[in-house]
Amino acid sequence: MTRRTILAALAVLVGGCRRAPTEPALPQGGTFTLVDQEGRPFSSEALKGRISLLFFGYTTCPDVCPVTLAKLTAVTNALGKDAARTRVVYVTVDPARDTPAVMKAHLAMYPIEAVGLSGTADAIADVARRYQVRYEVEATTSKAGYFVAHSTMMYVLDATGRTRHRLRYEATVADVVAAVRDLLD
Repeated sequence: MTRRTILAALAVLVGGCRRAPTEPALPQGGTFTLVDQEGRPFSSEALKGRISLLFFGYTTCPDVCPVTLAKLTAVTNALGKDAARTRVVYVTVDPARDTPAVMKAHLAMYPIEAVGLSGTADAIADVARRYQVRYEVEATTSKAGYFVAHSTMMYVLDATGRTRHRLRYEATVADVVAAVRDLLD
């Protein structure tokens, strides 16, 4: 074999060992502007530059949302130094109660760096539609007065702000970490 043939064969072999490309962007998402927990405008443009873990919920949620925040805390711990390359984004589906101040106080209960987003009912409905999130207020006789039934998907956005993974509520910490690492590599 000639040297050129060996080099060509080696190039094919090395090229064949590369990772498969990440799946193409999913249709969920789009441009929006809401208000963060500091009362400042937060545009979808701010999602660029880091991997974002975005989910929808509300601060008085009795089950799914606290578990999701606990899971995301474990994810950021598992990511170690790579956690600095990610951000958690929590969009309320209860803007009537979840003001920026309420979001800030709620997020302070978790040892995680997160952005809590609120806005008008119309603005929240628009963002939810863009992510194909469903939610509905359900009256109850509890002290809360109502609950909000809502979708439980988590969206993993790449550093350009495009949705790359949709993870079910049942996704484990390892599943979420793998989705993040897929986009970090």
